[in-house]
Formats: sequence, structure tokens, C-alpha cells
Amino acid sequence: MVQPFNTDEANGARPMAGPPIPTAPPMDSGEGTDSQHVNFLVLGNKENYDVRADRKAILDSNTGLAQMLSGGDGGKCVVRDVNPVTFECFVRYLETKYIKFPSTSHMLEMLVLAVRFQCPQLEIHCVKELDLSLDVSNVLDVYRALWFYNSITPAKVPPSQPKRRSRCPRAHKSSSGQTSIGPVTPEEHFAALLTNCLQLIDMQTEQVFAQEAMLSLRFPELEMIVRRDALQMSSEAVLIDLLARWSLEDCKRKHIDPTAENRRRALGALCYTPRYLTMARREFDAARERIEMLDPAELQLVGDALGGLSRAANANLTPEQQALVARFRAPRPDFPQLPVHLSTRSHPRNYPKRMRKAAAEAERALREGPKKSCCNRFLLNCCSVFACIFD
Repeated sequence: MVQPFNTDEANGARPMAGPPIPTAPPMDSGEGTDSQHVNFLVLGNKENYDVRADRKAILDSNTGLAQMLSGGDGGKCVVRDVNPVTFECFVRYLETKYIKFPSTSHMLEMLVLAVRFQCPQLEIHCVKELDLSLDVSNVLDVYRALWFYNSITPAKVPPSQPKRRSRCPRAHKSSSGQTSIGPVTPEEHFAALLTNCLQLIDMQTEQVFAQEAMLSLRFPELEMIVRRDALQMSSEAVLIDLLARWSLEDCKRKHIDPTAENRRRALGALCYTPRYLTMARREFDAARERIEMLDPAELQLVGDALGGLSRAANANLTPEQQALVARFRAPRPDFPQLPVHLSTRSHPRNYPKRMRKAAAEAERALREGPKKSCCNRFLLNCCSVFACIFD
């Protein structure tokens, strides 16, 4: 238990007339209670705390605490800028290899300590527990916490194993050699958890976008989310409404007038992330009244396209305008990609069969290129036959 460390001499002991007589063996003798334990002095704002731990367990952990203990005087180690209760939980994990997480915030605190004191086993354990408890209510907390690790980017979903095994041993050997074993290092687990956070946001876009925590995201954090291709929304108006609210909140944070120009400047290229041409004309006009995220020329371009732009007028567009129209017209996929399997929550069997099939087809198209139709294959075969006949 964490105990306040009291440095007062008023502890009820009588002053001794002479020098104290040692009753314990020396520290370097390896015997006695002092050689079996170590005290960590946790410095707090108002009072200090003393955490007692098993010396051998700390040294065998091969963590930052073991290095601190090896490089110190061996009697007492000073630890700063930590929560005493959380730090004692970390020490008990090093002793028992067991930990119980009461909440998501506690998992995130333990993850910070595991990274700080270089404990990869606890890092991976925290990531798996966070993935297991991931839902709409805490996904933004986990997502923002992962931004603490600046080098993390979403992981690539590993290729799934084939449903049926080939009877040919050679084919089975070649396919088994290409199968990914999933994340191994703590860095790979962090990237996989970030991927799963974004995948959950894709699936529950409208519920996540309605949270007030979305308005407090920094621009890079918001950009990674709204640029996602597989956001599942009933209408692009949901994304437009989020960008409108975030730009207004950003102007308040910067203490500038929330004019249309300032709000467009705050969003930058994010103004072009909604698929405007997938909306009905009535939806677009209603969204246009709330905020003008496009300049007058771009609004005219979208309005003409929604009204049925003629082929002659379309030919007069610049290459940049044609690319913009194509971007606004691109439909979103019916299903997002599957998450990386980190826990029972993210196991593929917990997702609909149609979603698994769509993810497998997208993965196959990415690996092998677009699938050729039966007619194309028939024509190619006929051409090959005639080429052989007239050769």
C-alpha cells in the first residue's frame, strides 16, 4: 500500500545517548530484509509517498525501474511526475505479472507508465485490453491518447487466410509462407489499435460525430478522421455539419471573427472532403445555408453539376475542376475494412458476412488488380485460339 513518507522526527522514539548500535547486516551482504526490498520515493505536490517493492522482481523485469535501481545507491529511488496509486499498480504488476483495469482511463495511465519505464509486455497487454473495451463512448479518448506516440500511423490490415485449404502440398506451402502473423512489437500493436479506432469511427460515424469531443480535436487529428473514405453516413450533410461546428469552435479558440472566410481558412483542404455531388439538391441547398465552405466559383460548379451539367460545358472545365467534380461525385464504399485482430472484439467472425466478403474482395483487388469479367476472359481466349490457328 502507498504510504505517505514522513520526514518528521516526531515519531515517538526516544533520543539515544550514544551512537546507534547496528542490528541489521550491511546492505551489500545480500542478507536481511533491506537487501530483499527497495523503496521508491514518489514525490508529490503536497506530500511524498513511499512504495516498497521486491528488489529481485524489479531487477528481473529489465525495465527502466531496473536500470534506475542498478544505477542508484540501492537504498531508495526517487520517482517524479507520476500518480502514486498508478505507480504502485505498475510495481505490483512487475512483481506478480497480474493487473486489473477498472476503467479505460486507468488503462491509458498504465500504458503511459509502461512506455515511460520501457515495459513492452505491459504495453502490449494494455493495447489488447483497450481494443477489447473499445466502443463509441471511449474511442475518441483512445484515439487522442495514441497521438502521444507521434510516429504512429494506421497499420495495414494483414491478408486473411483462405477459407479452404488446397489439397496440393506445394500450394499450401506457398500460401502459408505469405500469411501474416499479425502485430508483434509494441509499435505494431499501437498502429493496429489506431487502425481499429479509425475503423470503429467508420462504422459508427454519425454517433461519433455527434459528440462534443470532436470539436476539441486538433486539426491533424480531425484531418485523419474526415479524410477517411469509408465513413458510414446517411448523408454527407453529417460531415458538413461537423466541419461547420468545428470551424466555429476553432475561431473561438483563436479569438477571431467567425466569418465565412475565416472558417474556410481554418478548415483548409478539409472543405473538399464532403462528397457534395452524392447529395440531393435540397440537401445541398440546406447545407449551403449553414456555412459556405466553398467559394462562389466552386458553389456554381457544384450547382451546375447537380442541375445536370451538359457535355459541352463539362468539356470546357479545367483539369483541376474536372478532378474536383470527380472527387465530389465518388461514392463511398458500402462497408469499411475489417479491423486488425487484437482481441475477441475485433475478431472477423464478429462482423457481418457481407462485410467480410467486401473486405476480402477489396483486398484481392488491391493485391491482384481489378478482376476481369467473364466476357473479357472469353474474348482473350478466343483471340489466343485464332492467333494459334493463323500463326
